[in-house]
Amino acid sequence: MAFAMMAMSLAAQDVATKPFTVRYIDENRLYQQYVVAQQYVELQNKLKNEFQQAEQKKRKEIETFYNQVQNKYQKNLYKTQKAFEADQKKLELMQDKAQKDMEAMQKSMEVQLNTEQMKLANEIDVFLADYAVRNDYDAILRKEASMFINPKWDVTDEVAEGLNARYNAANAPVAKGEPIVDGQAPKVEDEAAPE
Repeated sequence: MAFAMMAMSLAAQDVATKPFTVRYIDENRLYQQYVVAQQYVELQNKLKNEFQQAEQKKRKEIETFYNQVQNKYQKNLYKTQKAFEADQKKLELMQDKAQKDMEAMQKSMEVQLNTEQMKLANEIDVFLADYAVRNDYDAILRKEASMFINPKWDVTDEVAEGLNARYNAANAPVAKGEPIVDGQAPKVEDEAAPE
């Protein structure tokens, strides 16, 4: 019991004497340097372009049909009022469908981007927690959330480097065969070995 009390006392003294260590990251710079963040921005741009192209295509289809209806009407090419009304109804249905399709596409994009953004944020948070423990930091702040932090406490480049190294290691192609040892020629397997 006395040993436990003494250990707790020593731990309390250590906490009291250890300086509080803080570092920070510049989130904008980190996103520019981290490969996965760059991929997220590329995905964002790709989805935005796809949405704009789909929207333009639907608008053009509707405008083309609208012009055909107007042209037929002006040239008295409709044989009956019913035929004219049918085309007007078709135009309304095209507009409704286009609007619903674009809303569904927008929602799908938002879900995909939110999922990817959450994965990205989680990867960074997990890395930062491990990085802080390994370096014995008490806190890692975001520069954007503070009024001023001395630039000497900036660890953005180091964190980006670590994140990229972890990403590259996780996505490296798997090597086949045995590792090459210095001074030893690699083994070559005979594909057409005699039987």
